[in-house]
Amino acid sequence: MDAPKDGAPRLRLTVDDGGKTYQNLHRGARSYADGLYTAIRNPGMHKPQENSGGEEQLALEQLAAFSLLARWIDQAEVRRV
Repeated sequence: MDAPKDGAPRLRLTVDDGGKTYQNLHRGARSYADGLYTAIRNPGMHKPQENSGGEEQLALEQLAAFSLLARWIDQAEVRRV
């Protein structure tokens, strides 16, 4: 939520209307991204996966989760100094 700085642009998902929605949307997106990387990407890269069936479905669900995050980022406005 910090203002952009020289060499550190910021993504804005919506226009700041001074209300809670702006803050909640950004806090939620930040938490969602952190959760995806913490729960899916990091363990997926560092821990062997068990084969219990359903891996394809799980992979599709994980891709869908990251796809939503990518959509939010793609639609965001980049704010620079």
